[in-house]
Amino acid sequence: MDYNARMDYTELSGKSVLLLGKTRSLSEEEFTRLLRLHGVEWTRTLASEAAMAFEGRMMNPYEQTESARIYAEGKIALHALEPLEEWLCRSIEPNRLLMSLKLSRDQERLVDFLANPYITDELFFKLLGLYDWQNEGFFDNDRNRDVTAAIIGRFYADPEKNHNVQYAMSGLAHLIERYGTDELIGAVAALSPIAKELNSPSERSVAGILDAMALHPQTPLEVLRKLLPSRAALLARREPLVLEAELMAGGEVDELLSQNPTLSAEGRRVLMERFPALIARNAVLSGELFERLREGFAAALAANPSLDDAMQDALAAEGENAVLQSLAANPSLAPRHASALMEAGTYGEYLAANPSLPEGLLEKLYSSEDPKVHARLAANPATPIELLYQLSLDRRFERAVKTNPAFGRHIQTHNIGWH
Repeated sequence: MDYNARMDYTELSGKSVLLLGKTRSLSEEEFTRLLRLHGVEWTRTLASEAAMAFEGRMMNPYEQTESARIYAEGKIALHALEPLEEWLCRSIEPNRLLMSLKLSRDQERLVDFLANPYITDELFFKLLGLYDWQNEGFFDNDRNRDVTAAIIGRFYADPEKNHNVQYAMSGLAHLIERYGTDELIGAVAALSPIAKELNSPSERSVAGILDAMALHPQTPLEVLRKLLPSRAALLARREPLVLEAELMAGGEVDELLSQNPTLSAEGRRVLMERFPALIARNAVLSGELFERLREGFAAALAANPSLDDAMQDALAAEGENAVLQSLAANPSLAPRHASALMEAGTYGEYLAANPSLPEGLLEKLYSSEDPKVHARLAANPATPIELLYQLSLDRRFERAVKTNPAFGRHIQTHNIGWH
């Protein structure tokens, strides 16, 4: 019984096959229709002309006995049904199917195909555009729920590990966040429950989906333009920044734009007068921009992750306490400055928050037993797991450890219960 052998199913043309159990990905009607397109008939009783037998799902006791007998006798080959169904689905002529569904308006048949894992993504998106949501939401009726579940289940990796993801509105938002492509996001945006909201915002239940679209780097530009009125604040945070001119024209999100590292040089020039400290902290620095902001905004510059070694040297040489505090927490802190600040002994709280600090320095900071240092270490994803376990035993830091993403990943990876 070879379930994995590659077969040339075209050899079945003009023959009959035996089906034991039920079809899996196709309705029996569709299974019959597609087989006949290839000149193949099927039966449930072992006829002398049956060229091959296939095992489907939910075989009854009689069929299980028949399967065992066929295998024992070895007169005809016995195979799993899934590869045959997959071959039939892959052989579908898309335009013919689309035309048939448009003419028949058979929504049940359409839903069956949307739930079929063997059709191509290209065909899936075309079929999705034919579905009639009946002016209702994603989960407002059983059929809409099934289609929504089919969208999520098709593109969400391992949905069985999260059984609720296919049947919750948050599942669509998670799908876009984790697996969004320009094609998928464009297709979801075109669905009537979303398209209606883009044209006339009123439905709060899809807010998470729209938020995910606004922030995702693969969201098509035409979708972002539709999101602009209601999601300007999120669009201002996007990296890389798009629709900059449109966002600046409104004026409502200028402060957020000044914090975006991908703000254009022209954008910085316009916003510099009003938000120089924010630009100093967030802009991708050139030597010219660094020197321009150094006088008056050194502490903000010291927190900028784009600082190079020469810029750090210049700021460290100034010796101002506020500048050194910012520098200590900067993820781009050069090792020699980290060591110097450790020796200074007064910047432990800021160093402990630095996610790029070497493990050895983090361990030294832990040994200080300073509560402020420990609080920062508890939240730092770079803190060694062993230290996080120790910190979690102290009620003052337990919450910070539990919400530390590195600790959360460790718990999940090692299947450790944590309450």
